[in-house]
Amino acid sequence: MSWSPGTMPECVDAEQAGMSSQRLKNLNPYLQDYIDTERLAGCSVAVMRHGKLVFFENYGHARKEDATAMAADTIHRIYSMSKPITSVALLTLYEKGKFQLDDPLCWYLPEFKDMKVLTGGTAMQPITRPAQTQITIRHIMTHTAGLTYGFPGVPNAVDQMYRRKLEGHFSEDLAAFCQKLATLPLRFDPGTGWNYSYATDVQGRLIEVLSGMTFAEYLQQAIFDPLGMVDTSFQVAPDKVSRFANNYHRNKGTLEVEDEHSESPYLQNRAFQSGGGGLTSTLQDYLRFALMMANKGELEGVRILGRKTVEYATMNHLPGGQDMEDMGAGGFAESAFRGVGFCLLGSTCINPAISPSMQSLGDYGWGGAAGTRWWVDPSESLTCVYMQQFMPGGLYPIQQYLRSMVLQSIIDV
Repeated sequence: MSWSPGTMPECVDAEQAGMSSQRLKNLNPYLQDYIDTERLAGCSVAVMRHGKLVFFENYGHARKEDATAMAADTIHRIYSMSKPITSVALLTLYEKGKFQLDDPLCWYLPEFKDMKVLTGGTAMQPITRPAQTQITIRHIMTHTAGLTYGFPGVPNAVDQMYRRKLEGHFSEDLAAFCQKLATLPLRFDPGTGWNYSYATDVQGRLIEVLSGMTFAEYLQQAIFDPLGMVDTSFQVAPDKVSRFANNYHRNKGTLEVEDEHSESPYLQNRAFQSGGGGLTSTLQDYLRFALMMANKGELEGVRILGRKTVEYATMNHLPGGQDMEDMGAGGFAESAFRGVGFCLLGSTCINPAISPSMQSLGDYGWGGAAGTRWWVDPSESLTCVYMQQFMPGGLYPIQQYLRSMVLQSIIDV
């Protein structure tokens, strides 16, 4: 397959890859209805099987206000779909012998050495004790370190402390952010729970320390340039702003702009290079990343990770083979919890029968706050990337429906 960076691969008849083109067309009325009823301004989806593009479609607008159509090269805020890219970058350093997964994080980031765990009190007068174990690199790759995010409305005292003490962190670099983060208590002892958190941003700082480069420089060298991800970055360049989508929300049934493309903070070169949620990308760029993973670490002769690394990294790494529900997960995340474990870069299905949507054992991927989603189904040699710009992305069950609608299109036996 010849696939130039900044383009989409040629779409083939789905039947060549054991899928029904007629059944895949069920996606069209389903997604178009979200546009017609003004629940979304636009979206796009691509499905690949056995390395062949079998379905690709754009719906609606990237920006309704100036009638800019959604396209494969529309630039999106991918938010937490930044996380798998960050984790893959860290794994390239793992392959170079820079660390082991169970190394204490404080060997490389000393500020995390003497962490405390909240046991009572309030955000203003917390009661803490020393953590029973050190945070390891595996913990920060699986969101089991005891860190959190400080999301608005979460009543936990640690989250309240995050909201108060980490305010304005986008003006700081990763080194300063981690120094401040390490002064706050953990929600639980490392390894004893699962909680969505700034752990991936800590990975970004770890990459800087291990590589001797800025996080953005390392991503460019290790991931973006080799894969031909020409439109993926922390900042939307001036000559690309015309392709940048608006982000939307609904107010009393009407779509309104949440983040205007021409005034977005993503146009600025921010000091805080967030590996947890700071990247922008396109459908065609992210499809290159996803297919590299589906190909066990390689794309068009360029190898990012070894086959065994990909297989190991996409296993469930939660202790005792638990799912996220077993680990006490609660609140917001880019995944269902029941029947779903966590690998080193996102969710992984460990029990399809109890997961909330049809999926295969070992299906892995992650999503973003504006409703973007990618996943790889190794058992079916299936790769899917979906893009939209709507907050909150979890308001609609699109991602669950997409999985079942894609899987029902498989016709080979």
